[in-house]
Amino acid sequence: MNRRSFMRQMCLGGIATFALPSVTFAEVRHRGRLVFVLLRGGFDGLAAVVPYGDPTYRQLRGGFAFEESELVHLTDVFGLAPGLAPLGELWDANELVVLHAMAIPYRTRSHFDGQAILETGLDRPVGSSDGWLNRLLQVMSGTRSGIAIAAGLPRSLAGSFEAQTWSPTQLGVVDDAYLERLAALYRRDQALHGRFEAAMQQKDLVGEEPMAGGGARRGGMTPIMRAAARILRTETGPNIAAVEFSGWDTHAVQGLAGGALDRLLGQLAEGLMAFRADMGAAWSTTTVVVMTEFGRTARANGTRGTDHGTAGAGFVIGPSVTRSRVFSDWPGLSDRNLFENRDLRPTLDTRSILKAAIAGTFDLTPAQADRVFPGSAGVRGSYELMG
Repeated sequence: MNRRSFMRQMCLGGIATFALPSVTFAEVRHRGRLVFVLLRGGFDGLAAVVPYGDPTYRQLRGGFAFEESELVHLTDVFGLAPGLAPLGELWDANELVVLHAMAIPYRTRSHFDGQAILETGLDRPVGSSDGWLNRLLQVMSGTRSGIAIAAGLPRSLAGSFEAQTWSPTQLGVVDDAYLERLAALYRRDQALHGRFEAAMQQKDLVGEEPMAGGGARRGGMTPIMRAAARILRTETGPNIAAVEFSGWDTHAVQGLAGGALDRLLGQLAEGLMAFRADMGAAWSTTTVVVMTEFGRTARANGTRGTDHGTAGAGFVIGPSVTRSRVFSDWPGLSDRNLFENRDLRPTLDTRSILKAAIAGTFDLTPAQADRVFPGSAGVRGSYELMG
């Protein structure tokens, strides 16, 4: 985001209503950093992590089946879609856990309910106003902080522990002379002057390069992820970040290699790899979790897309994973194994993965992880995923 567009964004909606994070957070005692990437809309896990080795895959998907030669083969059963090919470098470096047949602990095909459950960490769409990332900040000891790289504060970070937001939205032009006059005005208000200075520092930290909008289809994801790295990699940077991208609801013209969904997956892969590179030395203690609220139907619909489903795919990325692997109790794709004769059957609870990720990143006990996800004591964390 350049200087001219930066201040227009801050002042949108009234000069005294902006809220941007300070550059300098208090000294962080936890060395680890966790980034939760939410892909809103429910992406098709069967088109992202392709079970080409399942004997019923090609028959089930029909014209939506990838050719084996197009995939990045991970195992004899699973391969990454062409757009996700850059993640092969993570696989080779033992920094990629691929999750499959995973779902939230509540059966719904509602975006609203699915996202609410995933972001609150509960087993039903009502019951708490706190997000699981905010409860994580409450449970952690020592100095800690969280930030949302989003248009607003996502539900995952909402709660009693104060978190901050930074929204990389391009607006109009504001020249330097205007910024100087605006600064003079803010100096007269003791409360607002600190926010103004913090916002200007944040601009300097993120840099002058053009930024994309929040939607995955408006310029890609790489600029957002690179901005997140600039904020997180500093010695006094936040422990926790929430990032989100929309545009994954592929009811029509989903496509195969090079199609609409595959291009979005390509943007995701490029963004993740750019984030990894820009984190520098801080990458060694960083974990990235990528999830969506639900998967898609196993069969294509009549408009060359897929409808709201149940189980899907996701990723845990970083040097803290024990090794690269596909983590799945694979249920199979035969008619008798499908959930309600239409969806990939869920065999993996999102909470078991998130428990493992937070415990491995911040050295939490299972009891602390249970507090982050109330009512989940009976759900064992997949702690073997993290080193």
